[in-house]
Amino acid sequence: MGKLMNGINGPFSGKVGAVVGYVSRGKSIMRGLPNINKSRRPSPLQAQQHIKFSLINKFLGPIIPFLNITNKTDNPDLSGYNKAFSYNVKNAISVSPSGMAINYEMVLLSRGDLLNVKQSSAVSATTGKITLSWTDNSGSGQASSGDKAFVAVYCPEKALSWEYGLELAERSAGMLFFDVPGFSGHPAHVYMGFLSASGKEVSDSLYVGAVQVH
Repeated sequence: MGKLMNGINGPFSGKVGAVVGYVSRGKSIMRGLPNINKSRRPSPLQAQQHIKFSLINKFLGPIIPFLNITNKTDNPDLSGYNKAFSYNVKNAISVSPSGMAINYEMVLLSRGDLLNVKQSSAVSATTGKITLSWTDNSGSGQASSGDKAFVAVYCPEKALSWEYGLELAERSAGMLFFDVPGFSGHPAHVYMGFLSASGKEVSDSLYVGAVQVH
């Protein structure tokens, strides 16, 4: 049942006949319901796409707030999460005879014109901690010594699978320590990138590698 929100002349939310009304980013939108034949089985291509969508949604869903910051968009109708979802569903899934899986090396958690570092490494020598180090490239392109590093760590063996942090260290620092106590004893995938000091520019994220957390 639809609901009038501002009287008879205002927008509505919910379903009215063959029309659905809702509000997105402050705009009132009406859409017609698709003509769906429930007895029709999806094609193999459609079924594959459904699996891809499910994989990426499960993978990225827990870090929506992070992705909305690290993926800049000029489109008011496109969230940072939507931008990340669209890229990764097309580029970060490996398909093989045994099925589909996330290709962690191809994942991008941010996309932008700010230069990332070219070399970075991650090790875990202390229980529940990861040490990241990189070669400072301040002064190259738009890279500035005051750019702030962000880190995201994914542990596929844990239900609460992500830990992330923003503005953890300046580019010029060349290293940082990141706490992941819940991942101790498990392998994890490490990503990092940079936001400008103003927060307006962002780099593509870098897949640092897989780490066995001490």
